[in-house]
Amino acid sequence: MTDNTDGENVTKRRDVLRTAGAAAAGGVATALLDADIVRGASAESVREGAADWTTDADAGAFPLSVASGGPTEAGAILWTKLAEGAHSESDPTYVRVGTDESFSETVYEGKVAADAVTPDHDHVVKVDVDGELPADCHLYFQFHHAGANSPVGRCRTLPAPDASPERLRLAVVSCQSYQDGYYPSYGYVAEEDVDYLVHLGDQIYEYAGDSRFEGRSVTLPSGNDVAWTLEDYRHLWRTYRGDEFFQRALANHTFIPTWDDHEYVNNPFWDYENDRPWSDDHPRNDDDEFMTRLYRDSIRAWWEYNPARVQYDADADHLHDRFRMWRSVRFGDLVELLMTDERLFRSMPPGGDDAGRREGGVPPNAPEADDGDRTMLGFEQREWFLDTALGSDATWLTWGNEVPFSPIWRSSNDDGQFYRDYDNWDGYEHERREIVGRLAHEGVENYVALTGDMHNYMVSYVLNDWESVENRSPIPPADERVGVELMAPAISSESDASNFWGAEDSTDVESESPALTADKHREVVLEENPHIEWFDSQYNGYAVAEFAPDGCTWRAYAVDDTVDEPDAHRTLLREYHVPEGGVELEERAANDPDWEG
Repeated sequence: MTDNTDGENVTKRRDVLRTAGAAAAGGVATALLDADIVRGASAESVREGAADWTTDADAGAFPLSVASGGPTEAGAILWTKLAEGAHSESDPTYVRVGTDESFSETVYEGKVAADAVTPDHDHVVKVDVDGELPADCHLYFQFHHAGANSPVGRCRTLPAPDASPERLRLAVVSCQSYQDGYYPSYGYVAEEDVDYLVHLGDQIYEYAGDSRFEGRSVTLPSGNDVAWTLEDYRHLWRTYRGDEFFQRALANHTFIPTWDDHEYVNNPFWDYENDRPWSDDHPRNDDDEFMTRLYRDSIRAWWEYNPARVQYDADADHLHDRFRMWRSVRFGDLVELLMTDERLFRSMPPGGDDAGRREGGVPPNAPEADDGDRTMLGFEQREWFLDTALGSDATWLTWGNEVPFSPIWRSSNDDGQFYRDYDNWDGYEHERREIVGRLAHEGVENYVALTGDMHNYMVSYVLNDWESVENRSPIPPADERVGVELMAPAISSESDASNFWGAEDSTDVESESPALTADKHREVVLEENPHIEWFDSQYNGYAVAEFAPDGCTWRAYAVDDTVDEPDAHRTLLREYHVPEGGVELEERAANDPDWEG
């Protein structure tokens, strides 16, 4: 089954949205380039050997290596970028797919016309070979341009919709500030025996600035401290994708990404009253036209640099019509993965852009969070999500969820009140209650939310009634739980435990060592949130989710991101198992690293 979007299930403002990666017909694979520049550019099937594949890979001509994404049962989207100096306007770009790294058996070979790769797209090449490849297998691919060959990448197609896979393994990552640390986690991810790589957002950060880590400072072409132009966003994507470990992970595993806020700007929301994007974090937020153009530029850059099967209409007047990221990925009858967009359509959180934060603490409890008009997903996406979730017959229903879904209560040291972060689902309580209520009412089983954003590890239960959380009473028995939430840590972004401490003056927390601060943070969160089984804010790393007919296993790894080495310290922090048909979190492994994060 292909990586579906909402398709005909929702009403669109425009009659047509160009669907990136529509199935190619008759040996023609669609080259995925912006519709406002190139319409219908294609990679035509050519005879084997039309290009000279005998030369060694030229990393200089393909500086960001290769990647794949948007898997279907008969293909994937293959991605690369040509170096500006290596691009020849008169030469086509070739792509081949084979059964092994030496291409002893070629499955597909195609040619992208010379005029389809241009500076207007930052010399990015995306080719959709849907309809050309066999189902449920790993294959290898390579690009050729003007006498230069790219590195070899590996892609994986989906199982057929009626297939019954024995297992599915997903690497799950999030939040990778370039300035905050290195990416050895991706070196380990590259070597993991996983089927696909899921990214839950904050793949780039919009900031420039110095770093305490050698080689990780960022300067933007515009000279500003935060992204200001399309070229700024492209520069950030090139910078982040230039990391060797990140390149290896993307070359080895087919990519399934969503975004969060930093691919655009910190904590944005949609000002529905004035019909414009909003973020007080950007210096030009008072300029409606500027902020709309900036969002448009961030979308375009995300589109160019991610091989993802999403809807993009560069001609659309309204940003909500321009980009539809939400989609479903079906792995036979074993898992259905729903990927959502929790930024473009969200309305203002309680307290506005700062999510109700007060200086030195976290937001107070606000009844506005229960406002029925407040939305994280927007009406169309929410209806698509519920319709797809309730209609799924896969064994496991899994959600690629950007921000924490379960309530996370923290108490203040000075006034005894409880606080929550309203940039998360805590700020959209009415919509959250509708989602879990519908899932519970329809008897959905084996529900797993995969979450990012918070720069922490967390394992928790998803409940239909959160009253027990507010009363600090034991959580309901298993038959009254809806599912589980599994939070992946940050790859490199710093965990700021003091931000969530809840004290009016958190200076005393910030002065402590990272380990002690993390211990206090863990103690507070676990004490005040009985639905949370495990929480850790000290380390960065990644996670692996393994699904089988009889259960789901979650492995959370800590990796030392202070060193740019392939043998950086790695520790399996926790392993949890969720049995099929039962909402139980069974701890199977617990380890403490012998190094400090």
